[in-house]
Amino acid sequence: MQMAINVVASLVLFFCFIWTLLPWGFGIHNYAKSHGKFLVTIARASWLGLLLSHPVLIYLIWFENSSYWLILALVVAHIVFYTLFARDVSTS
Repeated sequence: MQMAINVVASLVLFFCFIWTLLPWGFGIHNYAKSHGKFLVTIARASWLGLLLSHPVLIYLIWFENSSYWLILALVVAHIVFYTLFARDVSTS
């Protein structure tokens, strides 16, 4: 049972990684067009933090028997990132 939970959690985290990479990347690009350099630096650092957190969390789930509340924390981080930086994910 634990193996199935780990597989499902890993797949969800992988798809969230792709979501962070593409739509949130477009959101950062559009955010950079209309905001100052300091805010854009903070936004890009947050984006990179989100990108790096997915593989780290997958590792923790498989090898450190990590608590699954970290996934909930990552979901909350995505919501906060969306509300602050990545509302406009258009490609134009």
